[in-house]
Amino acid sequence: MNTILNKISNIITKYESGEWQSADNLRLLLRELTSNIYYLTKYNIEYHEQHNAIQYKHKGSVSGGLILANEQYPELRMLRKIIESANNVSRSMTMELSILKNEQ
Repeated sequence: MNTILNKISNIITKYESGEWQSADNLRLLLRELTSNIYYLTKYNIEYHEQHNAIQYKHKGSVSGGLILANEQYPELRMLRKIIESANNVSRSMTMELSILKNEQ
């Protein structure tokens, strides 16, 4: 998972810096970003299943089970936020490609 997070971070840094310089390079970055978002989503699903298992097996209140599950799987919230942010960058890249296409 850390490898995927590092790849996503590097892609976003390249995009933000303007290092890509051409539509073809931007397309490659977008392809790599969306692929890594997919792989990260697989981890999110795995953690979500484990989180739910803890929550529903808890022998107490629903809120107690939720608190316990959140304590044991803090990665779940982190992954959701990172995926959401990476999707926003992906949309920005797509819009930039559209602008570049219209300029030609």
